[in-house]
Amino acid sequence: MVALVSAGSKDLCTPGSDSECARFGANMCCAKINYTFNGDNQDFYACASRPGIEYSNGQIVDQFGFSGNWYCAGAVSGIAFSSLAAAVAVLSALNF
Repeated sequence: MVALVSAGSKDLCTPGSDSECARFGANMCCAKINYTFNGDNQDFYACASRPGIEYSNGQIVDQFGFSGNWYCAGAVSGIAFSSLAAAVAVLSALNF
């Protein structure tokens, strides 16, 4: 969890831009992180490990008192993007 907090201070990213996090590895994403520690709530976007998020089921809980959630908030996934592109193509064809 300490690494997560450190990432929040050094590796901030723009929501929707997983490409900014690619410099840290292929399994990194721009994650929305919301956690509370000793009554202080933090909400930010930072580069994080996709496998780490999946392993924790998106939950932040540790022995030091951190709690919250995190999830990859990057660009549209490949399947969703393909579906969106197909829908745009059909609508464009109908307009002509």
